Amino acid sequence: MAVAPPFPAIEELCWNARYEVQRLLGQGTQGVVYLARREGVDGYHTNVALKLFPRQAEVGEDKYVQEMHRIARQAQRVSQIQHDNIISIRDFVAIEETRVMVMEWVDGRNLQELLDLSRLETLRQRIPPPAWEHLHEVIVTPGEQHVALKPGIAVDILRGCLAGLSSLHHAGIAHCDLKPANIMVKRTGTKKIVDLDSSSLLKTEKPTFRGTPYYMAPEQLEGNPIRLRSDVASLGYLLIELLTGKLLFRDIETLDDLLAAKRKIPHDLHKLLPKEARDDELLFGLISKMIAFDPEERFADADAAELDRVGAVSFHRHLVKTDLDAEYGRELAWWLELLSEHGL
Repeated sequence: MAVAPPFPAIEELCWNARYEVQRLLGQGTQGVVYLARREGVDGYHTNVALKLFPRQAEVGEDKYVQEMHRIARQAQRVSQIQHDNIISIRDFVAIEETRVMVMEWVDGRNLQELLDLSRLETLRQRIPPPAWEHLHEVIVTPGEQHVALKPGIAVDILRGCLAGLSSLHHAGIAHCDLKPANIMVKRTGTKKIVDLDSSSLLKTEKPTFRGTPYYMAPEQLEGNPIRLRSDVASLGYLLIELLTGKLLFRDIETLDDLLAAKRKIPHDLHKLLPKEARDDELLFGLISKMIAFDPEERFADADAAELDRVGAVSFHRHLVKTDLDAEYGRELAWWLELLSEHGL
């Protein structure tokens, strides 16, 4: 005998959510991100990130609405991917005319914060010598413009990015704005790609100059169509900076000079990289193929950069075989714990 459900069938539910803004998390060209507490009932609450997209005075209403429609479509696509290494988007709403994106709050630090040289120096002064020795030997060392990461740690971060990027690439989406501020490391050591506002669905969208020129692939700077392999080049430039502790294009002011510098970097790679990176054939080959100026000589997408014969996984296997492997996720989590413990 069939048992009747305890409640009649429900077709629609609607209620208001209350968000209590806690603090500013970051600000970009298009929006401002806040940490907020979402209130439920019976004492329930949870933290979320709210990104507000206020309309700039110089931007007409029609253009603003058009851009918000584009971001909403991308948010819809990304929300369906549900990958651990991609920011989770939970809602896209309007407060009067201002659009608001509701996202998961990532409890951690972005790479731009982790690379800060003064933060590492302060930490060195506050922790016991044995802890500093381990941090210095396994994870991070001072660099010229920012900290430099040990190869195992740097490639571990890269692989987390490639895993998330692969899920986007399989959906035909290019991120288009991969840079330190848009890559986060959670307190657990998990890596998260965030800020997909500049992303592009390659099959349907016309080429648009969106993103940060500093980390753009050459073809993006030239105004040519964006490709999945364009994201690979962006991560390649970032990987070099993680390993060297230097900003590759620090003093460059024009797009033409930036393009020329990116044409030159593959030829100067041997001089740029630290000895332990340039002497490792697998790591050198990985970086070389990521930053090839000609897109056809680059890894085709995130999967190729991970799984190719000279891909990131081959370098990791090499570390395992030579007993240089470590629990890099745990090491990163420990580093973040140290920073939090000392208010950094």
